[in-house]
Amino acid sequence: MDKIIIEELEVYAYHGVAPEEKALGQMFIISVEVTADLKAAACADELSYTINYGNLCADIEKVLTSRKYELIEAAAMAVIERILDNYPAVMSVKVLLKKPWAPLGRHLKYVAVEMERRRGS
Repeated sequence: MDKIIIEELEVYAYHGVAPEEKALGQMFIISVEVTADLKAAACADELSYTINYGNLCADIEKVLTSRKYELIEAAAMAVIERILDNYPAVMSVKVLLKKPWAPLGRHLKYVAVEMERRRGS
């Protein structure tokens, strides 16, 4: 199956269980991989036959900025649900949501969740 990949889209949002995360916010980094049949778009060289990744990025950002989630698991699932609801050609979605500045009191590159769902499951 064909894929469209958005890698490391940066979105400033207000997710977390700590009060300072909800008040100050932080940068989240999200990567999304969607599977779909892209043959018609490739053959016709026509945007209307594919998934507009500009619109996809805007939808991802809307999900992450429209409300405050306690858990990045909930935020990642909301992204998946939005994509499956709004893009009928998408057969599956994989999301990697990174939280590089999680207030854990330790030096680390990031914490993250990765979730994947297929249409109908």
